[in-house]
Amino acid sequence: MSDGIYLAANVFVDRLNEQGQSMGQIIGPINTTKLSIKAEAESKPRISNKKASKGQALDDIKIAKPAAIGWEFDDQPAELVAMALMGEVQTINEASGTLTDKPVTLPANNSWVAVGHNNFASEGLVVSQAATELVMGTDYEFNYALGLIRALPGGAVNGGGSITVTGQYNAVSGKRIRGGTKSQTRLRLFGEGENLTNGKRMKFDIYDASMMPSSEMDLSGSDYVSGALEGTAKLPPGKNEPYVVDELTDS
Repeated sequence: MSDGIYLAANVFVDRLNEQGQSMGQIIGPINTTKLSIKAEAESKPRISNKKASKGQALDDIKIAKPAAIGWEFDDQPAELVAMALMGEVQTINEASGTLTDKPVTLPANNSWVAVGHNNFASEGLVVSQAATELVMGTDYEFNYALGLIRALPGGAVNGGGSITVTGQYNAVSGKRIRGGTKSQTRLRLFGEGENLTNGKRMKFDIYDASMMPSSEMDLSGSDYVSGALEGTAKLPPGKNEPYVVDELTDS
């Protein structure tokens, strides 16, 4: 039977608080493109100053250093994006409402201006200048999702000026990632899988890793958005090792 390792694994992550305790939300399995553990040690040589052996090592001991952890993934639920952006997730719950003759001043250079709300319904929008209703696509352009309006060249308000906006904006719910609010991310990374070379089951558990982003997150690239974190494995209280990798033999 082969002793090589080629692992198909289900990876789970549990975000920890500043005290290293679970925050009660385990996410997974996550499509993980890299999960690396680099065991490291520091060399402590005793160097000879004797005439015959000056510069040679009389002794050299190795002292373990914290293991380096690398994790990359291309599943992107909000919780994982927050980790890659050193942030946290906040619930969005905005109510619907109506604008009635909301005064807006259009710039004279045909640039966009915000009307004060977003997620507008496409039906029922009325834009007027004084008592004259303006024509969408001729006099102005409106971005419903962002609540932006601008005058169109050659239209009735080409030179800008005061208008009013009447319309319905819809309720919005979801998740907001508040980036840059956390100096570090503490995670438990664990999972199970199958070694495809010999069919044996494997389990792994990195109890507490202090992580930070190791690359940029490109939100407008030509490939799937991915996240990457790197850091060190910590030795939690009550444990004799910072991580374990188990090869299992079923009875």
